[in-house]
Amino acid sequence: MIKRITYISLFILGLALISTCGSITDINSAVNRKGSITKLNLSHQNLTEIPKAVFEMKNLKVLNLHHNKITEIPEEIGQLVNLEKLILSKNKIITIPKGIGNLVNLENLSLKANKIIDLPSSIGNLKKLEVLRLGFNNLTFLPDEICNLTSLSQLYLDYNDLISLPDSIGKLKLTDLYINWNQLTAMPNTFYNMSNLSTVNFTNSGPLFKLDEAICSMWRIEIMYIDRNALTFAPRCLEVRSRSNPRFTIFLES
Repeated sequence: MIKRITYISLFILGLALISTCGSITDINSAVNRKGSITKLNLSHQNLTEIPKAVFEMKNLKVLNLHHNKITEIPEEIGQLVNLEKLILSKNKIITIPKGIGNLVNLENLSLKANKIIDLPSSIGNLKKLEVLRLGFNNLTFLPDEICNLTSLSQLYLDYNDLISLPDSIGKLKLTDLYINWNQLTAMPNTFYNMSNLSTVNFTNSGPLFKLDEAICSMWRIEIMYIDRNALTFAPRCLEVRSRSNPRFTIFLES
């Protein structure tokens, strides 16, 4: 009898550990444990708003709200100061609150596939942010403060309506940049100072988009997508690199 009780106790303990280590997916069961939950997955639940109980989970590190019907992010999001990963992709969000700037421990932020028209300047406070996904939105410009994201390495801006990028974008230490399918005409001069850039996608960046020959001096680039008619120079320097350097691949679209 003692052994059976021991086995049952161990089994229950094991379940508790699995539940603690994995993501909680039911907001109702999470309410009574809000002080101990670090991962919450509420994706694909047809939510029209972020449950108020979420903002009381002060120890949350991962919050996944992907593929819902959320239209607004309350300022209270700024209370979750321990968040490291926030996924709000594929919702119906139009604006981002200033409170997003309080998430100073955030490393990964996905706002992809919404209806976002602008970003608050407070986004520049996210000094630990490494990955920012903003693709498939309605952005026409970015705040200059986005250039203060000193840890940012991956920036996805594809499928927006951007007509320009901040002049100081060259301050970013990006390795990956996707600006395909926008309304740009040129890259800021500081862009060509990016020394860590490895992958960049320029395809369909804008019907009048032109790339400067200075791109030839960006030797760290290994993968580049570009439209031939976007080049203001003969692409020989790029073609030579693709033949002489096996790590460099250029996808030159007609």
